Amino acid sequence: MKKPIIGISLDMQSDNKEYSYAHFPWYALRAHYSDAVSIHGGFPIMLPFDESAIDEALDLIDGLIIPGGDWDIDPTFYGQKIMSDTVIINHRRTAYDMKLMQKALARNMPVLGICYGMQLMNVLAGGSLIQDLPSFRRTDINHQQPHPKNTLWHDINITKGTKLWEIAGHESVAKVNSTHHQAIDRVGKNIIVSATAPDGIIEAIESSIHRFAIGVEWHPEYQSIDLDKNIFKELIKVSIK
Repeated sequence: MKKPIIGISLDMQSDNKEYSYAHFPWYALRAHYSDAVSIHGGFPIMLPFDESAIDEALDLIDGLIIPGGDWDIDPTFYGQKIMSDTVIINHRRTAYDMKLMQKALARNMPVLGICYGMQLMNVLAGGSLIQDLPSFRRTDINHQQPHPKNTLWHDINITKGTKLWEIAGHESVAKVNSTHHQAIDRVGKNIIVSATAPDGIIEAIESSIHRFAIGVEWHPEYQSIDLDKNIFKELIKVSIK
């Protein structure tokens, strides 16, 4: 059986410091993302920011992952101005990822959004974000856990009857890692909340009109728990043609 090809969008850095990878812009992606795809039977390929070739990229792949990264979505995309100096944007990445995800969903292609990718999925559906949790929604949970980032940090409550609940083996509680300073505020159209943290912060969403469009706020690519593994297994499974 041919392995499904899973496209993974990239992050981009530009750093002139001596210890930097290069003195010119360079793409970045932790190996955990591609390893998680490979382990569960998919073939990962990386997608550079070429807006003119998005259709060709989607013709090539069977499923899509929009991963996390160091950048935030420009608040103008959800009708706000920047309200915190913690918001750091990368116009080139967001412009590419928005068109890529939008066109993938229009094809009903399986899509997994991780952290920034989940937030992008909500914004594309007309939702909004909390620009900085410590500034605007203080809770007892620190959603930016210290290193190491793959360790389990806080519980999530999974909504019964959702696709995520099915992927979790009908388990309603799990413990996940946490590395985000933003979160979903207003939920977008046709978006279902499929998990929350004990403080009410939305930790997972899914589309009610697509066969597989799931976003998670934590980082399942670390494969820390069975749920993480099952998310990637299901993405590979639904991407098989």
